[in-house]
Amino acid sequence: MSIYKLPDTLGEDIDKLGDLSRAYRKGTIEAVQFKAFRVPMGIYEQRKNEVYMARIRATGGVVYPSQLLQIIAIAQKHGSDLLHFTTRQEVQIQNLSLEEVEPVLRELQEIGLSTKGGGGNTVRNILVSGGSGISNEEVFDTTPHAVALTTHLIAESDSYLLPRKMKIAFSSNDAQVDYAAINDLGFVAQLRDGKRGFRVYAGGGGGSKPTVGWLLFDFIPESEIFAAAEALKKMFSEHGNRKNKHKARIRYIFYRLGAQETLRLIREYYEEAKKTTPPFVAGEQRQEERAAVACAAPQSTTPDAEYEHWKRRYVTAQRQAGYSSVLVPLVLGNFPLSNPARVEALQNLLRLVSRFGADTIRFTTTQNIQLRHIPSAALPELYLTLKTLVPDTHAPLLANNIIACTGADTCRLGIALSKGLATAIRRELLQSSLDLDKLSNARIHISGCPNSCGQQLWADIGFSGKILRNDRIYPGYQVHLAANRSRSPRLAEPVGSISARDVPKFVVRLLAACQAAQPQRPDLAAYLEGEGKIEAQRLLAEYSAVPTFEEDKNYYYDWGAEAVFSIVERGAAECSAGLFDMIDLDLNYIRSYRERLDTEPDASKISGLLYEILYSSSRMLLVTRGAEPKTVEDTFRLFTAAFIDAGLVEARFRPLVELAQKGKEQDFTAHREAIYALADAVISLYQNMDDSLQFKNVKPPQATAKEPQPAAAPQPAAVAKKFKDLRGVACPMNFVQTKIQLSAMKSGDELEIFLDDGQPISNVPGSVRGEGHAILEQVQVGNYWRVVIKKR
Repeated sequence: MSIYKLPDTLGEDIDKLGDLSRAYRKGTIEAVQFKAFRVPMGIYEQRKNEVYMARIRATGGVVYPSQLLQIIAIAQKHGSDLLHFTTRQEVQIQNLSLEEVEPVLRELQEIGLSTKGGGGNTVRNILVSGGSGISNEEVFDTTPHAVALTTHLIAESDSYLLPRKMKIAFSSNDAQVDYAAINDLGFVAQLRDGKRGFRVYAGGGGGSKPTVGWLLFDFIPESEIFAAAEALKKMFSEHGNRKNKHKARIRYIFYRLGAQETLRLIREYYEEAKKTTPPFVAGEQRQEERAAVACAAPQSTTPDAEYEHWKRRYVTAQRQAGYSSVLVPLVLGNFPLSNPARVEALQNLLRLVSRFGADTIRFTTTQNIQLRHIPSAALPELYLTLKTLVPDTHAPLLANNIIACTGADTCRLGIALSKGLATAIRRELLQSSLDLDKLSNARIHISGCPNSCGQQLWADIGFSGKILRNDRIYPGYQVHLAANRSRSPRLAEPVGSISARDVPKFVVRLLAACQAAQPQRPDLAAYLEGEGKIEAQRLLAEYSAVPTFEEDKNYYYDWGAEAVFSIVERGAAECSAGLFDMIDLDLNYIRSYRERLDTEPDASKISGLLYEILYSSSRMLLVTRGAEPKTVEDTFRLFTAAFIDAGLVEARFRPLVELAQKGKEQDFTAHREAIYALADAVISLYQNMDDSLQFKNVKPPQATAKEPQPAAAPQPAAVAKKFKDLRGVACPMNFVQTKIQLSAMKSGDELEIFLDDGQPISNVPGSVRGEGHAILEQVQVGNYWRVVIKKR
């Protein structure tokens, strides 16, 4: 099996990246300018400032054993201590210094691999079904189609200039649509009248406003896959949203124009593309002649009970008689290069399988390595090698196959420590009395934020990280259940939220309920579509009461964390994301309490629910004013000062807020309409808030005799300058106050701020750069930092 052909411009692209890297390190270009080029080249900054990873394209997870051996050598040579295997069948070289990135890319180029298109607004790595080419259930092997389409697309400059990323997937099994249904473009193998072709989906995706794809074509011949991809790419380029990245994916065109019009547009582009796009030409699928290799195990390695457990759980017979595929579980997709024994074991494994040909390795969407075309006689020797490579080689498949994105450990978007949670779930499963072998097909997926890198919407049980709070914030997860990956695809349904601390026990109890309901052959997917959903909601209700910090501090520490949960732990450019999470939390509370009031039969609970709406309404936008209440009373006092006294909210609500300040035990029943009106007023402010945290169409209050207007400052001869001391102000409030200062300034004006060492200096400048402003100076002065910002 061949891999993709490198684009002709790759050498020039690496040259340019190197030039920009050197200019950035010298300080002659801004971070934003450098980022705009390095991210489409597949180079991402990790959570720690100036630490990078290189994401290597591997179409359908295909690499040769010799290439993976070279990847290991390249990573070690340039100081990396970790390889990470992703849910898009790629491998990342992590923890690189910027100086090492350019030589890494050149050495990857020498072995036929590239990172280009690994990030940014580009055509991303193309997925292929894990069993493609070896499964008895496939229609035909779609790997050659994915490889050819990759070669075609990555050679074109417009594949790197899209409004947002474009993801493509192939499914070889007509009965298992799988990832083809939730990518921007999905191809499902078909045979019609003896001719190969594809059913085609468009517009699928996770993240915000997720959806399965719309059926674009019931059948196109395989020769036209290039035309279909070109049509969608051009339609996306010309009709996608380039102003708002949060509404820029292809599915938002469907939402904006409607499905009928969007499909008509794509088909129109398709007819044009067929006139100019070369066809896919199916090459002869030459099967390598595989000589059975004698790999008899030494006398001391006679297969034992553990070997049989491993063989039953991880070995699958291929459609090619006498050969097997073997799943090598890399728990959480991580392979540490700091463990010499494990590195040597992986190198030995790669040398062993290379004896059976080049097409013996695939990366999987479950963050594992699949070995293929392994002769049966080689299995005992293979098992011996794997025992050194993989801890708990023979453990039940479910325990070793939980999917988790990298999460807040290294990702700048991460909220929760998804890998820590996956480890906790795994431990709870192994300690339970469950028959895990009967649940080997179950899918448990975890994302550390609402994005879908962990594919939580494509799982039987999925989790996405979020911020929850009672008297203070704590790590939590949105729970999703029962995705359908067959011919009638359906995303997992959100059913509620739960604290991170309670997730492992929730998972075990839900699986136990499934086994109790179906003791012989548990079918988790079917169970969760029926009575299992009700059981899950019952368990979530049971776990909804979270103890206070004083009662149990564990709820306020994420799994694997050594510090109390905080949005400060987000990456340098993500303070603003934490800010909006906090706002959305109260917004959701307001909506949920109003829904409960519409159906609440118990009159004694009405007043309490109204108070909660009033409290959430008062707290919701305080963060935008840089106000951080320490107590409940503070919330109402600060709201009065920042919104009612400031004229942003009508004065008629003052008595209502003062009543709430007296305590929750007051009777709010008679104030229902007024509380609703206050909530609506706050929500309206939020909906009219701009990126600088200012509220549109709101006139500032007039100065009174008690509050005289300050004297007009003399007009500066050149640049106006302001100063704000933010020492002692924690994230995200220091960033919020910086935004407020900048919002009142003109383009080109300068703001000087003082920030504490540690998280403030790590977070605020990066977030300011992310808003498009320039950092002119960043100098340490004793135990604090002086930062000068130029407004864009």
